[in-house]
Amino acid sequence: MNIKKIIGFAVLAVVAVIVAVFITFSMNYSSMVKAGVESHGPKFTKTEVSLGGVDASLFAGEISINDFFVGNPKGFKTSHAFKIRVVKVTVDLGSLTGETIHIKEIIIDAPDIIYELGRGGSNLQTIQKNVARASGGSSGEGKAAKDGGGPKVVIDNLYIRNIKVAISAGILGGKTIPVPVPDIHLKDIGKDSKDGKGASLGEAVAKVMDEITGSVTKAASVISLDGIKKQAEELTKGAAGTVKSVTDGIRGLFGK
Repeated sequence: MNIKKIIGFAVLAVVAVIVAVFITFSMNYSSMVKAGVESHGPKFTKTEVSLGGVDASLFAGEISINDFFVGNPKGFKTSHAFKIRVVKVTVDLGSLTGETIHIKEIIIDAPDIIYELGRGGSNLQTIQKNVARASGGSSGEGKAAKDGGGPKVVIDNLYIRNIKVAISAGILGGKTIPVPVPDIHLKDIGKDSKDGKGASLGEAVAKVMDEITGSVTKAASVISLDGIKKQAEELTKGAAGTVKSVTDGIRGLFGK
């Protein structure tokens, strides 16, 4: 699993939640959304899942999801797998009853992702497999991107800002090494669909993943693996196996 896939599937989850909330709930049901996420989320991820709150106004076409948190599966030592400070969305209300949901803007602010390497794979891969088993589906990474079912969407602007990504390994005892990832801005997702009706959620994520590649490639070009290796040596006092696993993890994240 690399950076573009990690961010791409995070965006898919966020968009799916946003569409469901807009269609199903009004601002009067924000507490129900929070309770539902915190009750049902752990059944799928097998981790702690919490949500600070949901502020939604169908009249204004706006929704804000605050402090979304996904903890780590058993056996991992870092503080969390994934958390987002806030997601803000503006939707064209008139589109909610049509064939295509028109999302004017999505702002994902301060996503914080920790990629922890373990003996049986990473924390994120473990969560992915847990969700696949709980939902009765395949854990294949490309399935969501290929699935053309569900509602159609058009997204005018998607901003992912203040991204934090860090890598860790078991022997680091919960300590992490930061990996720089630039802000991302994508435009007109779904507008070039063949049928003119927008993209499915899976198609939208595939588009996001393709567009993210360029940004990730630029970030990877300036990453110093020697610098990462030095940080790992300092944290582990030179434990050779751990240093190699951390630097190999960085290579895998960025396809280097």
